[in-house]
Amino acid sequence: MWGGRCSRWFQLCFTGKPHDLRSFCYGMREWNDVFNETDFKITDGLVKDKMYKALSIRKANELVAYGLAGDKAPSLKKFAGEHLEADDYHKAMQDPEAVIIDVRNAYESAIGHFQPPANGAKLIDPKMRNSIEFPKWLNSEETQKQLTGKK
Repeated sequence: MWGGRCSRWFQLCFTGKPHDLRSFCYGMREWNDVFNETDFKITDGLVKDKMYKALSIRKANELVAYGLAGDKAPSLKKFAGEHLEADDYHKAMQDPEAVIIDVRNAYESAIGHFQPPANGAKLIDPKMRNSIEFPKWLNSEETQKQLTGKK
């Protein structure tokens, strides 16, 4: 499986044979320098029944469909988190005061997720069927109790 993010333009996630995915990534970098800064994430060993069965491309008002387009969207200047490089992220997973929220839908989470160490950060999976369920889950009293005082 490959997932990548490039200069806030788009996010892709698709599956294929490991060699083919790597060839695609190298080809993108040869094609345009902007892809030299792309964060390509590759997961090997994905079983066939977990691979995507189709590819669809469409224009969207939101990168992830939370139902918060336009005026409903929170300010990124006010609520943006801190970007962590992979090494720093793995160190942060060891912090028992940290919380990791897997905001992907149930299908995506089933493919794989980060697993903090036993005495490290708390992993919370909202078990969403669709991303549009996230704002309601996040604003629930139960969720807010789990997040109070955490990083």
